[in-house]
Amino acid sequence: MMAGSAKTAPFTYFEWMVARRYLGATRSGKGVSLISVIAFGGIMLAVFALIAVMSIMQGFRLTLLDQLLGTNGHAHVQADVPIRNYDDLAARIADLPGITQATPLIEMPVFASAEGETGMVIRGVRREEILGNDYVSGSDHIVDGSVETFGIGEKGGDEILLGSRVASQLGVRAGDKVRLLTGQGPETAFGRTPRSKVYTVGATFHVGNAEYDAIYGFMPLEQAQLFFGYGDSVQNIEVKVDNPEEIKSYRDALADVGKGLYVIDWQQRFQSYFNALQVERFAMRLVLFLIIIVATLNIVTGLIMLVKDKTGDIAVLRTMGATQGSISRIFLLSGTMVGFLGTFAGIILGSLFVLNIDPIENGLSALIGIDIFPAEVYYLDGVPAKLELHEVALIAGFSLFMSFITTIYPAWRAARLDPVEALRYE
Repeated sequence: MMAGSAKTAPFTYFEWMVARRYLGATRSGKGVSLISVIAFGGIMLAVFALIAVMSIMQGFRLTLLDQLLGTNGHAHVQADVPIRNYDDLAARIADLPGITQATPLIEMPVFASAEGETGMVIRGVRREEILGNDYVSGSDHIVDGSVETFGIGEKGGDEILLGSRVASQLGVRAGDKVRLLTGQGPETAFGRTPRSKVYTVGATFHVGNAEYDAIYGFMPLEQAQLFFGYGDSVQNIEVKVDNPEEIKSYRDALADVGKGLYVIDWQQRFQSYFNALQVERFAMRLVLFLIIIVATLNIVTGLIMLVKDKTGDIAVLRTMGATQGSISRIFLLSGTMVGFLGTFAGIILGSLFVLNIDPIENGLSALIGIDIFPAEVYYLDGVPAKLELHEVALIAGFSLFMSFITTIYPAWRAARLDPVEALRYE
């Protein structure tokens, strides 16, 4: 029996040893070839970039969603006319399965003036709603003043709460006076006339979302009914549920609470916004996956050159008894090791980057002297990032899969070499 026909177990120590030595692709077998280093670096940077970008985009989405749903209701039950029996309606909604809160609400645009002037939106809510909303009344969100006296006094009192950026535009602090102007004044023969009233700033709050902090303020519900001319009615019932992501499953039950009611949920209100984020996230993932494909193609280049360089060695191994399968596995292992090490390094680098993104952002901003993540542009105070294990696993799996796929052709070519022809010119 010829030595080359002997059957050997796959992936033996001999195959691993030769594959490791071939990574050097040098005559001495020491060190690592430049092509292997380039392939390793390309895969590492591609995996790092994909983990970092996808984590930031997911963090941005989750942070924005958390802020929007923390400061706004998950759905609004309303009618074509002001709702009069709102306490009874809110109680019936609150009794529905999965409903955590049902609050009467009036939300109207106003013009505010003090030292400065700005347009804003006033939300008329009850005192308990403010005290239970940590994004507004939490100790780490109150910038100035206190919410302790909000909603206390005749007709709810005259204290209002302002977003930090609204207060900055108006040039006011807690205790200062602000004049609000609305077009919802008394009805006359010539239409509604404007109405204005001076209120005291009870406190300023900071949600962390630049857009929200620059637009919204809160007023006691009783005062909003008086100021906007709603009498004993409200605009809608704001609803919060156990599972906001499944808000559509609550719509039918909410609409059936009373006649003439319809529901607008948060997905409808912010649909275009979150659809844009979803499309952008998909497109970014696709582009970065293509970068991984390009990076792994360096393995093909390196292995093809390695096969040509090691033609004589392959012929000698074949004459010593190595099978075509053994030769093929040696080059599969060489290429896959580069892919595995690059992927592993990219995961470590990307994870460390995401977990330390705030210090990195602060350091880069200090180094170049400008804010690289301005809140006015991105609507958030800092760079949000969420490292998700399933996303990392998907990236790692794709990178390893491509690393394996790109080794098949060079390994096949190495196994097909005729040892007689290869040794003829040696």
